[in-house]
Amino acid sequence: MSALLELKNLSFVYGQGTPFEKKAVSDVSLSVNKGEFIGIIGHTGSGKSTLVQMLNGLIKPTEGQVILEGEDIWKKPKEIRKVRFRVGMVFQYPEYQLFEETVRKDIAFGPSNKGLKGEELDKAVERAAAFTGLKSDLLDSSPFELSGGEKRRAAIAGVIAMDPEILILDEPTAGLDPMGREILLSQIVNYHKERGNTVLLVSHSMEDIARVADRIIVMNQSRLFAFDETKKIFARGDELGQIGLQVPQITRIMQRLRGMGYDVPDGVLTVDEAFSAVCSLLKKEGRIW
Repeated sequence: MSALLELKNLSFVYGQGTPFEKKAVSDVSLSVNKGEFIGIIGHTGSGKSTLVQMLNGLIKPTEGQVILEGEDIWKKPKEIRKVRFRVGMVFQYPEYQLFEETVRKDIAFGPSNKGLKGEELDKAVERAAAFTGLKSDLLDSSPFELSGGEKRRAAIAGVIAMDPEILILDEPTAGLDPMGREILLSQIVNYHKERGNTVLLVSHSMEDIARVADRIIVMNQSRLFAFDETKKIFARGDELGQIGLQVPQITRIMQRLRGMGYDVPDGVLTVDEAFSAVCSLLKKEGRIW
């Protein structure tokens, strides 16, 4: 499988050449395939946000390259804007970026700048709104009249409407209540399944990452600590603990059961998987039929 996105020896230094110089990303190399759902984890200050901002040219690497379908995105600096249509970015608290008179105009801003017009633009807006669960009767409302969760969905819809090949979301569920988080995460998963686009999700929630990611990038102190399949990453619970991260709570419970001698599988990541595993164990022991 050929890589859609490659990072080659990628580094970034804030305040380079000044007394306040700080290396935020150090020598990161990896590749992401088309259609993958990638999780990105790491403690605060590990370099996650700086890393993803380099992927669509918001900041230029101090060293190294970001390769999109075989071409360095900075090969033609004057055309970096085109990259941002292909690699869409949703920042933390994106609702603070809403500014248009109506939700419809806000969602249409990106795709109209991409060149969409008329019926094509209308369809892109309505499709993006549907993906994020925004009701059609809200499209002609002011974005400032929406609830917090609705504002978040409207802002994400504005990026989805551009139909980027790669969608990057930096802590999209931050600040939402549990129900709001669940709804938004489910909508992101549905978008990925239906469109087949590549998604990179930055999150502090190990439970969320465990549910959705095919592979996980782990950042620590500006460096790439690990990049592997989700089950393999969370099987390294002791190593993650040493850098201030934890495996999902349900995974810890199942690991403890294994340590107590119960015959449950390793690498359980979700409540549904744990339920099935415990039921199988109880049937094997003749406790349920």
